[in-house]
Amino acid sequence: MNMHPMDEPGETMIDVADQKVAAARQISVEQLRHLGTRQMAYLKCGMRNGELLFVVYGADGTPLVMVDAVETAVELAAQRGLGFVAVH
Repeated sequence: MNMHPMDEPGETMIDVADQKVAAARQISVEQLRHLGTRQMAYLKCGMRNGELLFVVYGADGTPLVMVDAVETAVELAAQRGLGFVAVH
């Protein structure tokens, strides 16, 4: 924790970064489960009726769109304000 002396004896100030860490430690399991679900997406490919398809999933695993070209998937995700995360 980064502490900085204040003007008054015995008074200290905590960094903003430390305040964010402290707030993150207070997050509930339910809040953590939904963290980033409106900003992140992932892409999976698969076969359907002999065709290669790409499915964009929300961070919570909800299928959002199925398309036949990865470029289309990226474009549709960008239109929704979603960013992709590499999952290995």
